[in-house]
Amino acid sequence: MDTEKKLSAIRELSKSLLSKLFLLNINSKYLILDPSVIKPLEKICGVKWLRSKGIEKIFKLEDIPPAFDSKAVYYIIYSNYAVFKHVIDQIRSTVDIENPPTNKFHIIVIPNITYLFEKELEEHGLYNSVVKLHSFQWLPIYIDMGILSLEFPFSFRSLFINQNVTYLPMFSKCLWQLLMVFGKINFILSLGQYSNAILSQYDMLCETRGSTEKLDSEIGGLIILDRNLDYPSTLLTPGIYSALLKEVYNVTAGYCESKPVESKAIIDKKFNPIINKNPVVINLDSEIDSVYATTKNKYFTEVTSVLSNFTKELKREKMNSKDMAIEEIKKYVKTQLGATSSRKKYISNHLIAAETIINVLGWKFESLCETEFNIISNTSKSSNFNFLIELTCTENSEVIPLRLFCLMLITQKLSDAEISTFWEKFLHQFGYKYGYVLQNLMNSGIISDNKALTTGTKLANIIMPRFNPNQFFSVAQRLKQIPPIKDKLDFKFPTCPSYVFRGTYIPLVTQIASMVLNSTPLEEIRTKLDGVASLIIRNDRAYPLQSRTLLILVVGGITYAEIGALNFIEALTGVKVIVLSDQIISGNDLMQDFLKKPNY
Repeated sequence: MDTEKKLSAIRELSKSLLSKLFLLNINSKYLILDPSVIKPLEKICGVKWLRSKGIEKIFKLEDIPPAFDSKAVYYIIYSNYAVFKHVIDQIRSTVDIENPPTNKFHIIVIPNITYLFEKELEEHGLYNSVVKLHSFQWLPIYIDMGILSLEFPFSFRSLFINQNVTYLPMFSKCLWQLLMVFGKINFILSLGQYSNAILSQYDMLCETRGSTEKLDSEIGGLIILDRNLDYPSTLLTPGIYSALLKEVYNVTAGYCESKPVESKAIIDKKFNPIINKNPVVINLDSEIDSVYATTKNKYFTEVTSVLSNFTKELKREKMNSKDMAIEEIKKYVKTQLGATSSRKKYISNHLIAAETIINVLGWKFESLCETEFNIISNTSKSSNFNFLIELTCTENSEVIPLRLFCLMLITQKLSDAEISTFWEKFLHQFGYKYGYVLQNLMNSGIISDNKALTTGTKLANIIMPRFNPNQFFSVAQRLKQIPPIKDKLDFKFPTCPSYVFRGTYIPLVTQIASMVLNSTPLEEIRTKLDGVASLIIRNDRAYPLQSRTLLILVVGGITYAEIGALNFIEALTGVKVIVLSDQIISGNDLMQDFLKKPNY
């Protein structure tokens, strides 16, 4: 079995683990799902499989519970206390305290239960007697060719904003499980505080639970990287199709789905036109959608041309079918018509999505891209800041100006007065309720230092940041992340992975992977990564890589732009790159985490 088939087959192990939990009650049962769990679960098992495990009916978790009757009830939720509390309230509303049922209610928590959950049940006298708690961590979910995701949406906020390591063992357990499938990995590069902790936990698992007997690993090397070491790869506006889909639409577990929204309003409260997203349903799986396979890593301006050519091919096929004899028509219907119909549906969906991307990004796209290029190049600071203020005053979304502000904090030396001006306008435009956002930015490392503003300003009592971007440029220059000549990049036939950001920037993970795949001497790698973060390199006589397959784990989320850049390196070097993370994110997802209240 080749590597890709093994990645796809990993879900069978997840099904086996889930099956054991369902068999704790052999009677027919109801299943109630947290809505955010539904799409990932669909990637693991279908309704038919659930029926075979005794699930009679499936419900979505809502305010009012269904009538349970005498059936056993299983809930599947993420490890989110607010959702758990809602589930407990539902159960309490249906339980007869005088005569409580046994082995009726089961709550499956992904990836693990916490002491708060147990404490809540004990306070209500439900723990183990009425409600049984189960931890369940599915194995990495196969999203697309070479892409695995744990589909856990709380990792970044938990680790990098709240500094809560509750979910850190999820990553080490995941690596240990993959070890059992592919064999022991003998070359490991780990960069970052959490990455090193995961590696330590992984060692403990191998020691306590045992290691694989398969010594010849199918994976030549492993790279583990913390998300906070390369924020620009999430903050920059991407240029490739798959990444722009994630920017504009809601993509979960590789599903891009948008339903029709009825709205009579044509402008928002700042008099911006309201752009309704056209409804689409796209499975971002190259093996299912051949059109997506062709377009996913293309620069967006090339995508419309490719879709146009596909449309012309369908028209030619239709014209040719008119001149067919009866036997030819029969053969065509039997062998090609189904594929043609599916292809037509895929092309139509992608044309709609491409049109929506153009409409949503709108007038500001070119100006935003030019500003981002200037920011990364550390030029035109005054015009960059003016554009930031313009966005703050004209945009109806907090996300867009905050995202650009974060990028400027990392790369350009903003004065106290500039920071004060922006933050005052931001709070005025979107509400002083967002005062805590600065602390979230400090916790995440986007702001590395702070001091009080001088007296006389309107925000004199607010602690404001001072960020020194020298480290960013030092690392970027050492690793050649900023290409010297942007205008010479051919977006139709790119020769540099920076094309995913319009020639502006090469992701850190791509440069590290390139060094490893090109067998750069280890001492040179150490020198180039010096000062980035705490680095661990393990080489058990396996470097240069003995197997041309590289596994990359990014802790805190990875973007489609980074995946596209890695796919470029993959095609260039002829290696196999497997990407693993807790979820596929965009810069907008990170901004939403920063905008949430502390201890959410």
